[in-house]
This record gives sequence, structure tokens and C-alpha cells, in this order.
Amino acid sequence: MSKIKNKLLVAFIMVSLIPLVILGSYGLLNISKSLESSSVEKLEGQVSSFSSGITEFLKNVSTDLFYLRDSSSLHLLIESNPLSSQSAIRGLQSDFLAFSEHKKIYNQIRFLDPDGMEIVRVDRKLGKSTIITGDKLQNKKKRYYFVDTIDLAKGQLMISPLDLNRENGKVERPRRPVIRYGTPVFDKDNVLKGIVLFNVQADNFLDLLRQKETRGNQLYFADPKGFYYINPDPTKEWGGPADLDTGFNIKKDFPDTASLLIETKTTKNISHGEHIVVATPVFLDTEKEKMLGVIVNVAQTKDVFSSVITFRNMFLLLGGIVFLSTLIIAIGLAKSITTPLLHLTEITSNMSKGKLGTPVNITTKDEIKLLGDSIERLRKSMVILLKRSTKR
Repeated sequence: MSKIKNKLLVAFIMVSLIPLVILGSYGLLNISKSLESSSVEKLEGQVSSFSSGITEFLKNVSTDLFYLRDSSSLHLLIESNPLSSQSAIRGLQSDFLAFSEHKKIYNQIRFLDPDGMEIVRVDRKLGKSTIITGDKLQNKKKRYYFVDTIDLAKGQLMISPLDLNRENGKVERPRRPVIRYGTPVFDKDNVLKGIVLFNVQADNFLDLLRQKETRGNQLYFADPKGFYYINPDPTKEWGGPADLDTGFNIKKDFPDTASLLIETKTTKNISHGEHIVVATPVFLDTEKEKMLGVIVNVAQTKDVFSSVITFRNMFLLLGGIVFLSTLIIAIGLAKSITTPLLHLTEITSNMSKGKLGTPVNITTKDEIKLLGDSIERLRKSMVILLKRSTKR
């Protein structure tokens, strides 16, 4: 009888387990993939928002530059004769100072003559804007940003790479990362009179980016050649030849994926061992031709997929509970069937030995009850026949 019980147990379990395994595996696979995709998209969205924040911060710089280029005080100066008219210079200094104090994001606002000499300059340090005069004014004729700007046509814009500001040929201390925006200035006869130049203080957005780093994530910001603007290890920052020239580069830290990261034109993710690496480019122009660099977020896979892991654990726990519940129910059902059968087996065995005194009492309301009633009638018939035979 134990074999029937085992067969019933197996049947009950298989009937419940097979759908559970098939449907559960399908659900687990699809929901896990959906959660994984959602987790990666969330990470990509975070990195893209960092890039958008920088773009948003810089979006009005060119407008500001052209506003000062076309200002009446600047044109009063360039139309004056000579260009060094002190009253016109003072007027432009006053406008540059007011503009610097209002905007607060420009480290320097300058007007340079065609030979690269600073004519008007306003610096902003420690929250204060100051007019620079006399022998503190410098000649920037040999600096790349002057050369790149002075050769532009009317209305064109120069946007420099992000690098460390230099004063008198040396990197300024403390370090001051800047992006320079420049445009040439022409008089009413279209004669070149110099350039207007902004130094955008990049710490305004670099510090915000550093604050975005969270536990388990490492945030990097590298230039188009792979040299770091931001690195979890500050000693690796500004390693390019134009800055500190230390040589630290993303290619050394991520040799297998560096080229994919720094050359990406869209947000992408890459699996890298126990980490997921998400990279997004930062552009300085709406045409997406001038690339500032790439933001790279390195997150631990277990942290990114924590929701997936939690779901899988909960699913397996619930699956285990369902399986155990099914097993208990199956054991109960098998017992409810086999116990009456064992009782009937014992009675029929006794009847075969002439023991007819024990009535058959089956309380179930199924086919086993009918079988029990039939055996009970047989027992009663045998009792009657036995009594008749005894009387004879």
C-alpha cells in the first residue's frame, strides 16, 4: 500500500510542481531581466543628468560673451583713438566689473588687443570681483586660446578645452580649472580690434559632480584624450601635458574598455568584472562637435542589481513555501486515500481467515465508501451463510 501512497504523492507533487517550475522560471527570468534593464537605465539616467547639468550650466556663456562683444562701452573703446583712451577703458572696466559681480561664474573677463595684450581685465576670486590694472596686465599672444580666437571670422566662437589656469606661464595655485570662451571684435569698418575672452570657473560644476559620488560608486570625468578632470584619487587628476603632466590616464585604469569609454558619442554601459561601467559624453555646443569629455560612473554590480537580487530571493523563498505547502497537502490527500484502503485490506484479510465480527465502517463520501459498503454487505452475507451452515 505504501507504493500507492508514494505514487499518489509523486502525482500530486508533479501536478503542482511542473506548472510552478515552468511558470515560475518564466516569470523569474522575465521579471529579472526587466528589473536589470530598469536598474541599468536608472544608472544611465543618473550619469546623463550629470552631463545635462554641465551643459545647462554652460548654455548661456556664449550669449553672455556676444552681449559684451556688442556692448556700447566696448565699441566706444575700440572706436576711440588711440585704443588706450583712459576714459573709455574705465567705462569698459566698470561694465566688466558689474557683469562679473552679477554672473559670478567667470574667473576672468578680458578684452585683449590684436597683439595679445590685456587692455581690460576683471578677475573674480573668493567671491569678489576685482579690476586688474597696470603691470599686472599680461600679454597672452603665445597662449593657444588667443591664437585660436584672433584668427576667427566675425561672429565665430572659440571654446577651449578644460584646463588649469596659468599666470605668468605657471599653473595657478591653488589650482583653478577653467574653460575659455573667446570671440574676435571688429569695429564699424570691419577692422580687427582684439578679442573678448571669458574664463569660466569650472569648479562651479566640477564640485557639484564630485558630490554626486555615492557609496559603492566611483565617478570619473576625463577629457577626450583620457586625462582625468575628476578621479576618486585626487593625485590622478589633471595629468595631461597642458596641466600637471603626470601621465595618469583612464587608459591605464581601464585598458580593455578605455577606447570605448572616451570615444562614445552616446550614453552606454559595459560590464567590467564585478562592476558595471556607464559612460556619457559632455558636449560644449549644440551641434555636439565640441566635446568637453566623458563622465564615467563605475558601480558594483551587486549594488546596481540589488533589487533584482532581492526579488530573486523573495521569489525563491515563496517558491519554497509553496512547494512545502504542496507537499504537506499532498501527504494529507494521499493519507486520506490510502488509510481507508489499508483498513479495507485488513478487514478483507480477516474475513479470509473467518474473522467476520468486525464491521466495515468507512466515513468518506467517495468511491472508497461504496467499496466499503460492498465489502460490508459481503461480510454480512458471509455471516448469514455461516450461521445457516452451522444450523445444518
